[in-house]
Amino acid sequence: MESGAKGCIVTVTGKLRAQRAKSMKFMDGYMIHSGKPYEDYVKTATRHCLLQSGVIGVKVAIMLPWDPTGILGPKNPLPDVVTVLEKINT
Repeated sequence: MESGAKGCIVTVTGKLRAQRAKSMKFMDGYMIHSGKPYEDYVKTATRHCLLQSGVIGVKVAIMLPWDPTGILGPKNPLPDVVTVLEKINT
């Protein structure tokens, strides 16, 4: 979040402390979950960690900010962003 992301989700699944598998989800910021903007704005990664007690999985999803230049994030803005223009007196 300090690097400019709008939101992130970290999910850890597997045998964390007990014999039975659990899932823990940590969320921060603003995150979208569906549609075409999800494909443009959200980057995801999954890794599996082999431990002595079993396998745990870590999923990370980061929502990028809107960037008009297209360097740090997508060029096209979110569809629900509304820009109000002032009336020009002629």
